[in-house]
Amino acid sequence: MAVPTTWTDIKDFNPDILITANQPFSYTHDITDGPNGFNGVLMGNGGDDVIYSYSLSVALHDDGGLYDGAEIAFIDQPGLLGDSVVWNFNYVNTYGWSLAGLVQLNLTGTLKVTVSSWYGDFFLDSSTLIAKGDNGVSTAPVPEPATMLLLGAGLLSIAGFSRKRFRK
Repeated sequence: MAVPTTWTDIKDFNPDILITANQPFSYTHDITDGPNGFNGVLMGNGGDDVIYSYSLSVALHDDGGLYDGAEIAFIDQPGLLGDSVVWNFNYVNTYGWSLAGLVQLNLTGTLKVTVSSWYGDFFLDSSTLIAKGDNGVSTAPVPEPATMLLLGAGLLSIAGFSRKRFRK
């Protein structure tokens, strides 16, 4: 039976990564590691986990430099939807999900993210991926033989009754 499950991967960049206009930074969240790691149905290795949604949180902070207060960051997830523009630094910004990101997580158990600067420079402090889904694919319960026998008898009696009625 399927069990609702949450998989979490935290990237704590220590020291913080300096992001400038000419140097974007890419990293990959991986939820397949550990004893309860994601093992997806679509991964092709006999797993039975499925992810239905995820959220991505990225912590950026100002470097206190030349462009102080005017930085603009771009958070790129797989696909077009889910990408975000950030100008509110010194907070943890949480982003939705993208369909392509959801597919990538279900296929590989990983999510590639790129942080780039559209203007100014700033630090990437940390990133957290929280994926929600089921640990195990639910299967329909197998009916007991007595239940099947009772259902079959009911169907036969309905068929016989309607046939008798049709003859009159």
